[in-house]
Order: sequence, then structure tokens, then C-alpha cells
Amino acid sequence: PLRFNQIRRIVEGISQKMLSQTLKQLERDGLVSRRAFATVPVTVEYSVTPLGHSLAEKMAAVSLWAQDNIDSVLSAQAKYDAGVGETA
Repeated sequence: PLRFNQIRRIVEGISQKMLSQTLKQLERDGLVSRRAFATVPVTVEYSVTPLGHSLAEKMAAVSLWAQDNIDSVLSAQAKYDAGVGETA
């Protein structure tokens, strides 16, 4: 479990509003659970659900694919961009 500000420090460059909206959507989708504690101020922890873990496994595979193929993707982009001005 992580508290809101811990997540905010990990995800560099995200605004408080965007993180809050994203966490609410992830909670709604069943990927994250939210637990509030009756403290002053209220302490809130977020945890990845089993459904979220199953998605993380799939995303890790996509991330590995992207790392393995970044040179090919960049080459294809450069080739495409060089030919954009050409007529078909």
C-alpha cells in the first residue's frame, strides 16, 4: 500500500489533480483499492488489486517488447517522416 504523496513522488511531473482523477478511475475500474483511516488529517492508502496485478503482468510484457524493438520503431518513424512530403 502507498499513500497519495508517496505515489505523487514516484510519478514525476504529475499534478495533484491528475493523480487524484487517475486513482479514482483506477479504483472505479477495480485495478486499485482505496482505504481511508480516521486520522487528522485523514490518511488514505492505495493498493493494487488482484485484477490490477494481472494487468501489470501484461503491461510488463508490452514494456519489454517496446524496449526490445525501440530501434526498429525509431527507424520506421524516421523513414516515414522522410517520405511524408512525397506523393503516392
